[in-house]
Amino acid sequence: MAIGYYFIALLGIFACITNAEAAGTDQPKVTFGGFGSLGVSHSSQSLGDYVMDSGIPKGAGLSENWSPANDTRIAGHLAAQFTPKFSAVLQVDSEYHTGNTYQPEVEFVNVKYAFTPDASVRVGRLSLPTFLESENRDIGYSYAWIHPPLEVYRQEPITHSDGVDVNYRLQTGEVGNSITAIYGRSAIETNDFSTTSNLSSKHLWGIFDTVEYGPTTIHVGYQERDTDSGYLLTSQSGMLVNDSDLSVGVQYDPGDWFAMSEWIQRESTYKIDAMYVSGGYRVKKFTPYLTYSQNSPGSFLPGFPPPSSEGIRLAKRSQSTVSLGVRWDFMKNTDLKLQYDQVKLSDISNGFLANVPRNVILYGTTFHVISAVVDFVF
Repeated sequence: MAIGYYFIALLGIFACITNAEAAGTDQPKVTFGGFGSLGVSHSSQSLGDYVMDSGIPKGAGLSENWSPANDTRIAGHLAAQFTPKFSAVLQVDSEYHTGNTYQPEVEFVNVKYAFTPDASVRVGRLSLPTFLESENRDIGYSYAWIHPPLEVYRQEPITHSDGVDVNYRLQTGEVGNSITAIYGRSAIETNDFSTTSNLSSKHLWGIFDTVEYGPTTIHVGYQERDTDSGYLLTSQSGMLVNDSDLSVGVQYDPGDWFAMSEWIQRESTYKIDAMYVSGGYRVKKFTPYLTYSQNSPGSFLPGFPPPSSEGIRLAKRSQSTVSLGVRWDFMKNTDLKLQYDQVKLSDISNGFLANVPRNVILYGTTFHVISAVVDFVF
């Protein structure tokens, strides 16, 4: 939370500066909003917990028959426009995470300076734009599914970085092209294999390009960082591991229906691929959808010390999921979603199940998850 307090103070400084610049003009415009989800899920697999990311310590399955852990959250979003060039945002989220609490955390807090309407720089805690849905990853109301496909979005647990990004947008005829470059660092808590640990990264840099042409959006990104996961992966203490991600996403949404797909390849001491394809059709207030997602087991790269047993288990994790769901927009700014997932674990791992008792082998098994959620924005 210290970094959050630092940037909150930074916002105050910029507010003073820009208020001084704006003397004799209109006061800064401040807006407040928020969003949330109230969800519950049940898993037929009673020997492990079905959790959406490594920051969730327990969930449906072994620990709880019905669990709100994956899809319940609430967040507040404060935006301030100090001058035509200076603005700032602050977003605080409360969701279930390591420590078994819903303690609020600062998800984003940054200041922005727009050199021109098409070129800007931001400093602070920023969204890491790995995927098509990275900017609104927690805003369930913004997409059709209950949650983004686990096999793909779990590959990159880092959702924000503390640093700087530069954005430039170029419009050529009907084609819009937005390029973003980032540099910073990050720190998150994970709960892999029932062990809570801090995973920090530095020298995090990346470049991302989003192209929009009518109903088509294409997003491509590449990023690298040095992480302190060396001991977990190699049993060598003090060893930093260079991680890199290459991601590609395509979405086509003419209005009545949508189709989209994303792919990511990650490299650290091992290489892994993951992808999904999804589509849905809008019928008045209802949107039925179908998704298939999978990730491959990791293949170890040469030039590293032999992996630890935990590193081998991390690399081997793979599974596939078929999801069938429906979204019902039953009132303004509110939806109800129901989703069924059929999850098949690979023949060499327990997939992404958490809290599986040691020496329990679930390789190759199939289980079922049903989930319901109400999303809202205000």
